[in-house]
Parts: sequence; C-alpha cells; structure tokens
Amino acid sequence: MKKRRLYLQILMTEYDILIKNATIYEGTGKKHYKGSIGVKGDRVESIGEVKGDAERTIDAKGLTAVPGFIDAHSHADWSLLHFPDCQNYLMQGITTFVGGQCGGSPAPLGEYVRIPRGLQDKLPDLDPYKFYPNQPYYHIDQINQWMDQEYGWNLDWTTMAGYFKRVEKTGVAVNFAPLVGHGTVRTKVMGLDFKRHSTKEEWAQMRELIHQAMEDGCVGMSTGLDYDPGVFAAHEEIIDAVSVLKEYGGVYCPHWRRTGRRRGVSAGHVPNEKITALMECVDVWKKTGVRLHYAHMSTGWQMHPPAPDELEYHNVKTTLDMISEDAKTELDVTWDAIPQLTRSGFSTMPYLASLYSPWLRELGGLEGFGKWLKVKDFREEVKDAVRRGKWFIRVAYNPNTAPKWAENIVVLQSKVPGIDGKTIAEVAAEREADQWDTYFDIIAEDPYTRGATGSMGPRKPYLQYWTHPRGMVGLDTSVFDKDYQGKSPPYNIPGINPFSAFPMFYIKYVRDGSLFTIEEAVQKTSTLPARVHNIEGRGILKEGGYADIVLMDLPKLKVLSDEIETRRHPEGIDYVFVNGELVVEKGKHTGATPGRVLTRTT
Repeated sequence: MKKRRLYLQILMTEYDILIKNATIYEGTGKKHYKGSIGVKGDRVESIGEVKGDAERTIDAKGLTAVPGFIDAHSHADWSLLHFPDCQNYLMQGITTFVGGQCGGSPAPLGEYVRIPRGLQDKLPDLDPYKFYPNQPYYHIDQINQWMDQEYGWNLDWTTMAGYFKRVEKTGVAVNFAPLVGHGTVRTKVMGLDFKRHSTKEEWAQMRELIHQAMEDGCVGMSTGLDYDPGVFAAHEEIIDAVSVLKEYGGVYCPHWRRTGRRRGVSAGHVPNEKITALMECVDVWKKTGVRLHYAHMSTGWQMHPPAPDELEYHNVKTTLDMISEDAKTELDVTWDAIPQLTRSGFSTMPYLASLYSPWLRELGGLEGFGKWLKVKDFREEVKDAVRRGKWFIRVAYNPNTAPKWAENIVVLQSKVPGIDGKTIAEVAAEREADQWDTYFDIIAEDPYTRGATGSMGPRKPYLQYWTHPRGMVGLDTSVFDKDYQGKSPPYNIPGINPFSAFPMFYIKYVRDGSLFTIEEAVQKTSTLPARVHNIEGRGILKEGGYADIVLMDLPKLKVLSDEIETRRHPEGIDYVFVNGELVVEKGKHTGATPGRVLTRTT
C-alpha cells in the first residue's frame, strides 16, 4: 500500500521541466544510470524513475547529465557587471564560480580602491603612464568619475552586502560564491600607507571588516601574498585575520608567496622558496583551525634546468604529501589547479611584443616598437630597464628569473619564414644568435608575430594535482564575451581555458583518456568544489538540490578554439540549467540571467 501511494504521488506531480532519457551522474557516489530529472522552480523535484506532467519536456537521449561545473578559483567578480550574461562560462557548462580570489574582492571599499577591471584597459588614456599606473590605488571619487564617464555607472557600494545587491539588481547568468579579499580589507584600513607591517590597532579594524563580510554572507577569505598590499603583511597579521573565519566555518584560500612582489625584479633576483611559502599556509591552518584551500597549486621546488618527467613527478608528489600529511579530514587541506591542456590555455600572448607593453604605449603600438628595435641603442635601453627591474615580466619567461625563459615562449604565427611552432630558444639556435636579440629581431621583422607562453604545459607529473583526492579544477580567469580583446597594450586576449577548459578536461582525461571515469571527473569539476566552499545543494544532482544541470553530448564534445583564435565556444554542451532556468539551449545562450550570489545562509 505504501508503494502504491508513492506511485500515485509521483504520477500527480507536475514539473516545470522534465529531462527524460538522460544518462545521469549525480556526484553523490551512486553509480550512473539511465533516468529522468524533474525540475520544479529552482530545485530538482524528482530524479531517477520520474513520471508526471511537465510544462516542457526535453528528450536527453544520448546526453550525459552532470551537476553544473564549479570554477573553484575565479576572478569573474572583476568583470561580472560588465559581462552579466557570462557567455564564456555558461557555454562550457560552468554554473557557479568562487570569486574574491588572490586577496581582491569587490568590497569593502574605502577612500582608495584598486583600479576596476573595466578601467584597466582605459587607464593609459585616462591617466597616461609608461611602466605602471601613476598610483597603486586611486581615490574612490576619481574612480567613480571615470566609471560614470566610460560606462554610465559606478561603484555605488561599500560593503559586500552592497555589492551583492548590485549584482542581483543587474541580473547575472551564473552563481557567485564570494570570498572576502584580505588585500581589499587591508587597503580599506591602511589606504596608501600599505608598504609596512600593520599595527595591532589596524589588525582590530581588519578583523571587524572581515566579521562584517562574513556576516554579509562570504564563504571565506582569500589572500594575495605576491601582490600589493598583501605582500607586505607579516605572517602574524595573516594568522590574526584568518582566525576570524573559524566561528563561521569559513575556508582560507591563499594565493601564497609563490614569486614575491612582482615589482623591482632585477638581474640576480633570488625568488621565494616555494615550499617555505606553502608550509607557511599550513602553519596558518594549524594555528587557526580554519580549513586551508590553496589557490592554483604548483610545485614546492623550482628546478633549473627543467626536470624530466620522472623527477618532476616526485617534485609534485613530495609537495602534496608535505602540505597534507597532518590533515585529519579530507577537507582540512585542499587545492585547485589550472588545467594546462594547451600552451596558451591560461591566457594567450596576442603578440610577442605584448610582454614589452611600456614601450608599446610609449611608441604608439606594435609597428613603432618594431621599428625602434632595429636601433641598437634603443634595444639596449629596453634590456637595461628589464635588468634593473623597472619592468616586470612574469617569472617563467623573464630573462632575470628564468635561465630557460626562451624555451617557454613559442611563436604561433609570423610572417618571418620558418619559425611558426618553434620556441625562441630553437630559433636562436638555428640563427646561432643570442636569445634575447633573436626575440627582438623577430619583432623587428614582423611586429604582429603571435606568440604563446607557458612553463608547465600538459605534462604528466602535473596530473597529480587532480588525481589526488584533495585536488579540483580552478581556472584563474574571468567572464568575457567572444569578442573581447584589450584595446591598449598588451592587447590581452583570453586564452582557451576561459572558453573551453571544462570540455577539454572531459575530452582529454575522460572520453579520450583513462585518467578519470565520468563519476570521478564530476567530483573534480562539481562536487568537491561545492563541499570545500560550503555551497549547499550544488555540485550534486539530488532531490531537493538546486537545479544546476549540464546536459552534454560527450561523444560529440569538441573544442573549436585554437591557439590563434581562442574565443570560440565549444560544441557538445547542449543544455545548461542554472537554478532551474534554461540558459543554454541546443548550444545557444538563451539570454536568461537566473544566477545568484550564494551567501553562507543560502
């Protein structure tokens, strides 16, 4: 009789949407099965053997249903109000991101604030400079004047709660799980006087602001210990700030002291000891009891020359063993890592010349720089500026910091004959010339030469970041539309990852490889990020959970981006639901904006 009543109840249930004939991977540990999903409002009402009427039925025969992907490390909060439809995220199946990373969150805001993402590309015209902006932070009134001038809106909030209201008023297409940024808090308290250790009185002010952000609904706090102003914070300041999270069950997400301050890096620079920086974070966890989640994990030791796979494997393994050996639960210490599936996955270097943007600004662009590189004295002036640390080039391809820098830069497309696909080191060897001069020679010969940078690449040792039970996927990128490119030097173009990382992950490591089963991959792309960041009811498909669902055609999943044109949406992500609303239908964005701010109380 009980079974009959349950059967009749199911028959009488009506759904907004009924997804039929899908192969369902719940993310709950249950084996996959063929079945249906009944969606009512923003929730999964029924799953499995579902019967009943629905306003709309989708036949998912041949499609795989998985929980919406969660980007565990994102800077999408920087551009969310500029690109609220979040095209590049939704079209690859991302339904939620964890933002406020690397010490920078949208609030709390004080008298001085960092330059918003929307103004960074315009700043060379608004307040011209050569090497770095004239001020590390600008007065809020100046920022808002520029924002009104350029976009017709401004930063009209001061707290995280105020920013959340602004997001909800605008309407966005994906969910945002917010962290408060320690660097933003430090700027609110210390203003422009940040190049020093803070006082105990300032610690107290920071604690109060962190309390407020957590009360507003943040899920944790991030730090940016390679960046201003966090790079100047004493270890004791970090411990004091992180301790606030304990009463809220928050998570600490450090961008750890990986490189040191990215300014004034001259020839002979000695970089941070990475393993020391990683263990510093472990010390914070031990002294505060606040769960630790590392941002964009990498090895504890930098090897020169680059190690073969056999040695690098143990570099990765030893690093992960050391940071997690004292963890008592599976969530005490975790990390995300960027899938380096292509050379230009994280970001693409539009032009070889893009690394030298101060001179592009000074000389009016690519052609002017290429012309002047033919002048020996000018070329030496540029080299000297880099040697003396006046201009910082990222560590992996900076002649000051990486002995093998020229092996980490590859020519993608050039009018110079015979060099496409070769590294700068290879071209220099063929020409029997100095590597730095070869780099400049290529730009002089064709200023529009396209290039890519990357020191990790898709190497086997780094797969341990995800095969380890504590690891998950984080992209370290933002939201854009498919036409986005910076108008000012370095003319930034998003890499392949911002548009296709999650499909590439499933193609390379599930469908065409054997690294993960689909059940295991779902843990890395959905379930584990939700558990770590206390995102209730998401990252799994279950009755009563939120209807963030991806229907993908795994056999036909295809990445259309390449290293020259990275901004193409993938094929095979057929349907995406966010909070029960259809945002991608038959591979097309519907324009719906049902995303929410996922505060601790929701």
